Amino acid sequence: MHLEQTERGIVTVRPPSTQTLVPAATLHGIIRACFAAVGLADPDATAVADVLTYANLRGIDSHGLDRVPVYMRRAKAGLTGGSERISVVKRDGALCRLDAGHALGPAAGVKAIDLAVDIARSTGVGLVAVGNSTNFGAAGFYALRAAQSGFVGVVATNAPKMMAPYGSREAFLGSNALAIAIPIDGRDEFVLDMSSTAVARGKIRRAAVLGNSMGADLALDSDGNPTTDPAQALAGSLLPLGGPKGTGLAFAITALVGLLAGADFDDEVASIYLDSTRAQNLGQLFIVIDPWRVADAKEAPLRLGRLADRLHALSAQPGFDTVRYAGEGAAQRARERLRAGIPVETIEIEAVARACSDCERSDLARRVSALISRSR
Repeated sequence: MHLEQTERGIVTVRPPSTQTLVPAATLHGIIRACFAAVGLADPDATAVADVLTYANLRGIDSHGLDRVPVYMRRAKAGLTGGSERISVVKRDGALCRLDAGHALGPAAGVKAIDLAVDIARSTGVGLVAVGNSTNFGAAGFYALRAAQSGFVGVVATNAPKMMAPYGSREAFLGSNALAIAIPIDGRDEFVLDMSSTAVARGKIRRAAVLGNSMGADLALDSDGNPTTDPAQALAGSLLPLGGPKGTGLAFAITALVGLLAGADFDDEVASIYLDSTRAQNLGQLFIVIDPWRVADAKEAPLRLGRLADRLHALSAQPGFDTVRYAGEGAAQRARERLRAGIPVETIEIEAVARACSDCERSDLARRVSALISRSR
């Protein structure tokens, strides 16, 4: 057994043999096949695979393959589906509101961010608010998609209640996420992808499944007392990032998506893990800005590059090789995992295989299970 510090406040306690190295292309192909098996058209199945593989590549493992079983179960139950459900509610200049029709969040999210980019190309700014959506994975994927096209991307989503607001002993707000991506010429894009809770609930849930431990000051149990037990945290609530700051950010996001997208507020949203009877009405906001409408297209990229250079030149603390901006470490990890393979927990592979069997796709279940035997 060994200890390994992973995401903030989560400590992995496991034997190395519980992981399997899977090539990124193989993982993507399996995820795509899983969602084709539950009825998604190829573009939508590919979109879901793109989003989830992105998360595994960049080390956001709680938002990658780990999400496949619950997404499949909800699709099989008719609580979510493909992008054919999406409709335009209203369009006015640079603003657009979509009804996702409970489409799987990644399928709806890719459509929405691409629409926001198209609007920004015409008007300089594109804002697409999406209601009746579902969990869409890592928010940074969509912001980065805009940045890779030369735009600034700002993406936010609300979530089912799981945060105890500052001063409260019970959950009321979601771990609502915000992502901002900015292109930096010749360098990895700046990608801030943050939860408004001290740690994302997906990371706590994954810690509970894998038998990992968690740090203090992250969560409360069901009685409102501090806990370091992931299972108790899941039964209770998470604490906000920075106390009143995280509370304010989460409230702002749910207020915005509720207002602009007609989404449910956090305390009204169904949980994908705890409520198998109701479709979600999550809200997501996709804002794309063409910076070159107002910034000097020659000088501004150089200034950003020099800013990054000055950051990198700062003296690093012990244990750090350099000071990085948000997104650099994840981009480096993605390059390493593209080359060497993505480490995937055996227990996650087994869960996906069971989900395939539940969908009466024993052939696909065998294909998934073969990932484990191939690594031995």
